[in-house]
Amino acid sequence: MRNVGFRVPFVSIFLIAFFILIFSRIAVAEVEDLLAQINRKPAEERHKLLIENAKKEGTLTFYAGTNFRDTQEIVAGFNKHYPFIKVAFSTPGGPGVLNKVLTEHRAGAYQADVVALTGGYVPELIGKGILAKYKSPMVPFLRKGFVDADGFWPGVYAIAYTMIYNSQRVSPQEAPRRYEELLNPRWKGNMIMDVEAHDLFAGLIDLWGQDKATVFLRKLAVEQKVRFSRQSHTFMTQLVASGEHDLIVDGYMHNAVAFKERGAPIDYVVMSPTILRPPSIIAITSRSPHPHAAALFVDYHLSKEASEIMVSKQGRWAPRKDVKWTVEPEADLHVVSALEWGRKLRQLVELFNKSVGQ
Repeated sequence: MRNVGFRVPFVSIFLIAFFILIFSRIAVAEVEDLLAQINRKPAEERHKLLIENAKKEGTLTFYAGTNFRDTQEIVAGFNKHYPFIKVAFSTPGGPGVLNKVLTEHRAGAYQADVVALTGGYVPELIGKGILAKYKSPMVPFLRKGFVDADGFWPGVYAIAYTMIYNSQRVSPQEAPRRYEELLNPRWKGNMIMDVEAHDLFAGLIDLWGQDKATVFLRKLAVEQKVRFSRQSHTFMTQLVASGEHDLIVDGYMHNAVAFKERGAPIDYVVMSPTILRPPSIIAITSRSPHPHAAALFVDYHLSKEASEIMVSKQGRWAPRKDVKWTVEPEADLHVVSALEWGRKLRQLVELFNKSVGQ
């Protein structure tokens, strides 16, 4: 009897888990199939169908990795075109978005319709079936590297790396033009770098191979005595502007432009190729309660108008090919792949830490 009493709950639990899995897959398929069917319609009919159903839905929930002001500007632009959709949004930051959707997924309480977050988190969400496949008609207008091969999870903005230097301590003639030049004795003890510059490291591995990139990083840490900082990139740029350090190895282009425009004594080097961090992506969730409104919102976020807002008002490197960035590099661009390196993030971090002696 004890054996029977043990097996019944076990079988029950197994069946419950089985049906949860089956129904979960059905629900995911329903959202993806719905979006795919709509996308097969002619453009005018497709847009009309989305609007008709979005009016019935009346709302959508958006979790954003960007700050409140920047998110609000995009939402305001969207509502000029679709005033009948109330957008409930929160801005918990990239890690916060990840935690919110994972918590909802575990609890089976699905609220988010659209998420925008750091690209490196995408593989985990895809692996758990949290993101729906949706190919926006805006995808053909996006820059190379801002969309996955199948076009389902497009990027909405990216951050470019540059070397930022103090223009009073470093002349334009001696400013390094290549990362390899940072191994010159001139820079020993005079550089600062993010202690989590994993994306730059990934980009260098892509371009140089793992052996060369690892040796370079180790020499920066051991021989050149680069200072690794846990402060924000904005704060590190302030340290360079104040003369505490000559140069940031992994500076952010938008910080360099903003500080220079405000008259700070800094300048920067546009590298060739210019390495971009994995773009932050936007996606519809696989259990979206309002998929029609969500599709309209994603389409707008990838529109020319939205990219112009992100570039002119927010200083971001937006995804559209027909919208110029504040600084348009003449050199080639290398965009670090969110899908590739997101899957290998743990190994990347371990190799980075080992190389710098952490």
